[in-house]
Amino acid sequence: MGKKTLLVALITSCIYTVHGQNFNLRINEILTNNKTTMMDDFFEYDDWVEIYNPPGSPITNLANYFISDDPDSLTKWRIPAIDAGVTTVLPNNFIVLWVDDDFDNITSQGADHNAGFVLSSEGETFLLTAPDSVTVIDSVTYPEMARDVSWGRSCDGCPQWQYFNNVTFDDNNIEILNNDLVFINEVQPINTSTYDDLQNEFDPWFEIYNPNPFQVNLANYSISINGGTPWTVPSTRPARTVIPPNGFLLIWCDNDLTDDVNHSPLELPTQGANIQIVGPNGNTVMNSYSYPTTIADHSWGRVSDGSSSSMDFSAPTPTVTNQLFVIQPQNIVINELLTANQNGITDNVGELEDWIEVYNPNNFPVNLSGYYFSDDPEVRNKWVVSSSFPDSVTVPANGWLLFWADADVEQGVLHADFRLSNNGEYLSLASPDGYTLADEIQWNYIAPDTSLGRLTDGADEWVLFVVSTPEASNNEGVINVTENRSTSLLAYPNPTSSTIFFDQLTSLTAFDLSGKPIETFTNVRSIDASRWPAGVYILQSTDGSRMRVIKN
Repeated sequence: MGKKTLLVALITSCIYTVHGQNFNLRINEILTNNKTTMMDDFFEYDDWVEIYNPPGSPITNLANYFISDDPDSLTKWRIPAIDAGVTTVLPNNFIVLWVDDDFDNITSQGADHNAGFVLSSEGETFLLTAPDSVTVIDSVTYPEMARDVSWGRSCDGCPQWQYFNNVTFDDNNIEILNNDLVFINEVQPINTSTYDDLQNEFDPWFEIYNPNPFQVNLANYSISINGGTPWTVPSTRPARTVIPPNGFLLIWCDNDLTDDVNHSPLELPTQGANIQIVGPNGNTVMNSYSYPTTIADHSWGRVSDGSSSSMDFSAPTPTVTNQLFVIQPQNIVINELLTANQNGITDNVGELEDWIEVYNPNNFPVNLSGYYFSDDPEVRNKWVVSSSFPDSVTVPANGWLLFWADADVEQGVLHADFRLSNNGEYLSLASPDGYTLADEIQWNYIAPDTSLGRLTDGADEWVLFVVSTPEASNNEGVINVTENRSTSLLAYPNPTSSTIFFDQLTSLTAFDLSGKPIETFTNVRSIDASRWPAGVYILQSTDGSRMRVIKN
């Protein structure tokens, strides 16, 4: 090829690179729960998406293409045309985009760092749209993501998708199954009150320990009891089968296979048995463990995690070390939480994030250094409160402290490494032993900008607040049956155990918290609430005024 022809070809290629639309591009791999796999150039473990340019496709500059996590907003972020060296991908090659909300910050992190959103580990849709802003080149709806496990095509550009324990950042998608060492660590054949699952059932269980300095996904391992038919751990939900470094995983023996992937059809004989676990290759025995007859609510386990000697435990230690030293927590509670913050308060870097409020009812401050928060009932020690700045994590006497559940731990000691779900989830606060609970709460759907909190600070009853009270008393919060704070009604005493008096003649209707009318009154100066169940009620007068009353 002559020099002139080559120059024309290069110019043509460059024109296509800048202005063309490559419809062959494919979203190839996604990681939305990046804890240790790969840091960006600024030493941050952020979400990323890998785009693949198949063989035979042109050299393509992704400048002016769009990425989004919202099918109704395809142009959520335009890849900027400021560094072709970063945004250009060759045929049969990859480009990685960091979906980390770090573009255009004080020190811009580059054209491959997006502005405006991060990806949810709960699962959502990711889209790549052409520069015309309307043509979706590729999209993928990915499932729930586990720590350091990616979701990718089975091979580069293939239509099938799967989880990858061996994340293939900026490389070919190839699955590698490792036979990593694990130990059966503790067994409880008769569980009547020790530890319940998410369905609040006390079922038999055994615990598996990961002694390695890296996480192990138990998916595709096979487990059998007394040489019986083996059960293979499913690979469909690594969020439940990944064991963190030096961590633990429970296998429930309840035959409730629809509960979760760590619920097995295996049966634990009460008179003792042998449990064997085989690696993903189907041949290598990774561990074999025998337990004797064990009495109810005791367990049989290794004296120390992974050791050769065993003993009876009168206080079983599911999900934590067998050498647990119990530390009782201070009298503190989770007081309020917000799971979808769209228009509320912002954190210390100006971001709208989920938050958790802790209340201290004591007449002395409580330092939460070393306490644990978790959104997983089977991993109570998921995130530990740092002891680096104890003043920052101390709850004042009779006061409140706010933690941000935003997975942005680099933003300070008050930022947890997980987010909350408004579609229903669990939250716990445990003592520094990582197991003994200070408090826990479970919820179903919560609307955006609505918080879930205790009716009054530290009380047993939980309600929804349409106006939240972060780092302030819940006692003046506006509950989900909206109050009119400028009400002309004056009722006393409030709270009451029987009669409610008014300062004027009034007609009104009493509603419960669900909005259901309880009773209607006409031209009264008092009402008898003694027959109402204890709880919170809204009184609405005929002029539309509303107020909250508490019936003891």
